[in-house]
Amino acid sequence: MRWPDPMQRPLFYFLLGIVLFGIAWSIHEPDPAYKAVRATADLQQGIERALQEVRLIAANEAAFVQEKGGDRWMVERLPVMEQERIRTGTVVFGLQGDSVSCWSGRSPLTVNELIDAHGPYLVLPQGIHLHASVERNGVSLHALRPIWTEPPIENRYLASGFHPSFHAPAGLLVSNADRSGPTVVAEDGTPIFHVAWREGAMEVGPWLWLHLIFVVIAVAFLVLGLWRSAMELVTNGRRWPGILLFGGALFSGRWLLLMWAPSTPIHRLPLFDPALYAASTAFPSLGDLLINAALLVAVAAFIQVALRGYAPGRSNALTMFVAWSLCLAHAAWITQLFIGLVNDSSVDLDLYHVQGLSGASAVALFSVALLFSSWVLLLATMLRTYMKDMTTLLWSGAVALAISIMLHHRYGIVDTLLFLWPVPLIIVLMAADRIPRFLQALIGVAMVAGISTHILTKYTGNREHRERAVLAERLAVREDPVVEVMFRELAPRLRAATELYGLLNGEQPCGPAELDQRIRQRYFSGYWERYDVRLFAFSPTGQALCATAPNPPKSFGGQQSEFTLPTVTVDMPDLFMQEQPGQSTFYHARIAVMPNDSIAPAQLVIELHPRSVAQGLGFPDLLLSGDDPLMRRADRYVQARYESGQLVDRSSGVAYPLRWTRTLNADGSLWYTEGGYEHLAKGHPEGTLLVLGLAEPDLTDLATTFSYLFAFFSVLLSIIVFIHMVRRSHGPPVLGIGAKVRVALGLFSLIGLAFFGWGTQRLLTRQYVQRFESAILEKARSVHAELQQRFDGEGPLGAAQIPYLDHLLGRASNVFFTDITLYTTNGTLLATSRPQVFATGLLGRRMDPEAYRQVVLKNASSFVHEESIGSADFLSAYMPLRDNKGQVLAYLALPSFADQAQREEERSGVLVAVVNLFVLLFALSVLVAVFISNWTTRPLDLLKRSLAAVALGGSNRPIRYRGQDEVGQLVEVYNRKVEELRESAEKLARSERETAWREMARQVAHEIKNPLTP
Repeated sequence: MRWPDPMQRPLFYFLLGIVLFGIAWSIHEPDPAYKAVRATADLQQGIERALQEVRLIAANEAAFVQEKGGDRWMVERLPVMEQERIRTGTVVFGLQGDSVSCWSGRSPLTVNELIDAHGPYLVLPQGIHLHASVERNGVSLHALRPIWTEPPIENRYLASGFHPSFHAPAGLLVSNADRSGPTVVAEDGTPIFHVAWREGAMEVGPWLWLHLIFVVIAVAFLVLGLWRSAMELVTNGRRWPGILLFGGALFSGRWLLLMWAPSTPIHRLPLFDPALYAASTAFPSLGDLLINAALLVAVAAFIQVALRGYAPGRSNALTMFVAWSLCLAHAAWITQLFIGLVNDSSVDLDLYHVQGLSGASAVALFSVALLFSSWVLLLATMLRTYMKDMTTLLWSGAVALAISIMLHHRYGIVDTLLFLWPVPLIIVLMAADRIPRFLQALIGVAMVAGISTHILTKYTGNREHRERAVLAERLAVREDPVVEVMFRELAPRLRAATELYGLLNGEQPCGPAELDQRIRQRYFSGYWERYDVRLFAFSPTGQALCATAPNPPKSFGGQQSEFTLPTVTVDMPDLFMQEQPGQSTFYHARIAVMPNDSIAPAQLVIELHPRSVAQGLGFPDLLLSGDDPLMRRADRYVQARYESGQLVDRSSGVAYPLRWTRTLNADGSLWYTEGGYEHLAKGHPEGTLLVLGLAEPDLTDLATTFSYLFAFFSVLLSIIVFIHMVRRSHGPPVLGIGAKVRVALGLFSLIGLAFFGWGTQRLLTRQYVQRFESAILEKARSVHAELQQRFDGEGPLGAAQIPYLDHLLGRASNVFFTDITLYTTNGTLLATSRPQVFATGLLGRRMDPEAYRQVVLKNASSFVHEESIGSADFLSAYMPLRDNKGQVLAYLALPSFADQAQREEERSGVLVAVVNLFVLLFALSVLVAVFISNWTTRPLDLLKRSLAAVALGGSNRPIRYRGQDEVGQLVEVYNRKVEELRESAEKLARSERETAWREMARQVAHEIKNPLTP
């Protein structure tokens, strides 16, 4: 007795799907407390091992420093310790008395704090460190290794977390506020810190992906079981009930899940976030769009299989008209869904800037590909079913198409490509018997990529217009979060400044020169130079004393009487933006100056009016908390700013006019095209007006977008075809000569282009780095020449010149459009145009050790290398600042903080250019592969057809082939054999005729000899 194969029974798949659902249901969020305890135990062991390593490093390096000295250590041991810093974060500082003799990395402590540091664990405001120190004969060496880092500012470059060398789980953090969690203790059992999980850390993780995998497999088995159940009805001759069962069960189950199913762990994934994409109840998220598109493809595939070989008994025009109408309605629905995905979602689908794409972008394009596939499957099924009555099919299709066109125009859709794109695909599918299958697939993919390119280009542009309008409105206000943060730090110092109060209470003379020299130059240098800083001083009685500007404060309303009359003292510790229609915006604040609470407060009014500064000198993003993706897009645009109709600021690339003469629309905006750029002007001509320009897409951009989509859809189709061929052949598919040629050419071009792209990217990156290094060195030489002229003959610079140096470097930074830092001859920070970077601890107050090694110890004339703050990488140029006699006054450093965003944009631009070229060449290589394969196999196909038609008595015509290659030799052999066969046929025919004549003559002779008698 032969048992039935369970794989052929639908019940088997249903049971297997239910079992897998049960397994998925059992995979749930792990216990946070248990996970925290385990993670803390592993962390404890890692910290204990790391402490022993730090102690060993301190002992070994202290012995080296004691024996050979700090300078020798910097020359010989620094490269080794730099590798250790990269691996574990360990830094080393050697002290000779109270001065640093050698160091690696950046110290979180000052020299005095290092001297006073004791114990193996240091809990600091910016993190927790392991610490080991060794003292020998006046030499002390300190080794520090970070356990937990907590930067003062958190953004996309800087984030708190455990050092990667401890392999702590993602989401685990140090929590000193909540002490209920597990504790990491010192060697003596003293608690060091408590750990906890970040909010939502356990909601996602490996368990969720494992849960998702089991759910997907379970759903696949349930759908397969439903497929086999419905297919049994089809096999028994009940096609339409089977189709209704499969499609109805899938769509009904999906609708029930959308309407009444509770939220599952899968909905915690970003793909199911409605903020990313939400269109309707049926499409509440991008993940649901993917699921619905996959189910639609399954239903379309089932319909195609179920109606294979189906021939309706009687086809009428009405039935065909309804079928055509459904196909065109389906196409219109896909078009509108695609437009909504591009136009009304947060998914980035701008293929002009592929560096901004994400996994959500790939999922969105994959969903679109599934939607188009479902339509093609249903169309092919309909054409195959009704193809026999071609005349009726064409007339009914023409009527349905005419009605579709009228409906689209009725609802205001005049873009013909949006509703006529199905026509070329219909023609290709109708001519399937006359077009090779591979070429048919290629043309179909190209057409889908073409309409997708049109939709993406058009509606991505509409979306970009909306985003640009919002960005222009925000930039027109000219909010400066950097200066707001700086003023928040400066306000307490001004409030407690004794010398300022001496000016305001009448103890010292108060005039414009004194107020400018003693207050503005001292407190408002560096980054403040971007603004026209106006100061207005008021006595404790409210009387106006002096000001750095001749006009009264604009924040008072511009009335002279309001400025001269006594004013009430008001304390405004934060900057406020003054906005009035038709006037330029500016910041203002009021500080109540009172060094102690026992005296009457005086008042200082501060106004910051924007000056014209070059675009690109912006403060780096790493000094701003949080992340604003929209503001990051500002770097894509060329910009111009007008104040009262005068150009005060512009970026390179477009020569904007000095005066604004265009008339804005009623809403205060204007779109116009000029010089190959599309510009948006927004604001007020008599106040602040901002212009944002973006290069118009050209044919190259359109070709690049088409190439991306063509390559993406081609890869998807290739995967599907390969799986189908493997399934049909139950193993590796057998390829014909044409297929082998196409595959070989495709792989060859893909591998060649991959190597070409890799080599090109490396070459362009190397050239870019060299160009950037040359540019920063050229700036360094210019700054050196300027500073050399100012300090020639003064000797080494010292602490007495710091206030003047800060002021001078701030001005020079705005002139040379770069950040400038000066170090003393022993590598200690002297002055900088970016004090916030050092004040917040993002950079140490000593020169980079590798730069010190090269420039100071090895006497290099200049040195450029890459440094980093968090995940932000930047180049720094170092060179000695010498006078005309060659004496070193200080060491000059130009860290490219301000160029970070520009550098990232240029780097990504290089990568995008290479990728665009790669994709474009890949698309062209596919076309070349088709041409070569057809050119190569066409004679073979002709030879095959000729051989199939060879017959002894047929008209065996020779093949005309002009080539002298192997195919030509084969054709020559064929033609020779055809000629031989013709001669043999003629001989055979002649022989048969002669034999017939002989037989007839023999019979005649026989009759003569033996006449017939009645």
